[in-house]
Amino acid sequence: MEDVGAQAEKVIKNLLNADGKLDLTTGQIRKFLTAVNSLTSKIEVYKAQNEKSDTLPENFVMEIKYLKVKIAYQAGRDKKKTVKNFVEKAGLFERIDKIGDSFTKYENFARYIEALVAYHKFYGGKD
Repeated sequence: MEDVGAQAEKVIKNLLNADGKLDLTTGQIRKFLTAVNSLTSKIEVYKAQNEKSDTLPENFVMEIKYLKVKIAYQAGRDKKKTVKNFVEKAGLFERIDKIGDSFTKYENFARYIEALVAYHKFYGGKD
């Protein structure tokens, strides 16, 4: 399993500006984070009912793909391109594409998002 914590910390450190502060606020990515958390809850319920399967049904695969639309919208709204920079440095589109129908890959992605938020807060990210 990849070290998503270390990867997330590296991304957030790379987002620090010359003053050692983060321009990205939690509010700028809140809807995306809420969507990931909501989907994670649904997937955890499914997994509890289907313990032996590592394959997600099509409706979850489509919801995972739709996460790209949500983050693209947030990035498009940001005139300073702070969110777009975050999306690119974090490799969010690529990570979403690689999930496919794998529960394990989705779980790893969700942990990566949690780690990004945690390190964002740790390194002084504003709400």
